[in-house]
Amino acid sequence: MAIQMELYELKNLCMEMASLGAANYVKQTIPAKDLISQREAYRLFQECRVKRWQKDGRVSTIRGGSSIHSKVLYSRAELMAVDKSEKINSIINK
Repeated sequence: MAIQMELYELKNLCMEMASLGAANYVKQTIPAKDLISQREAYRLFQECRVKRWQKDGRVSTIRGGSSIHSKVLYSRAELMAVDKSEKINSIINK
């Protein structure tokens, strides 16, 4: 099965994969710097998409404390990986 894509799509895909690799490196070396708040995740990746990914089990949350009202945190690398996989699937399914 051959996949055809425009040059700009390939360039964007390569740039996104490089940023995903950098995010994974940060996650491994400094895990605390990888975490972003729920509000920031919603702003960067759209609230409905983040909620769907969480419902589907594609991303997980971490509580910033032991209270019910403590801050909900997401892994930036995890969110980026799911986002990129959706983009790749949309290119392949064209």
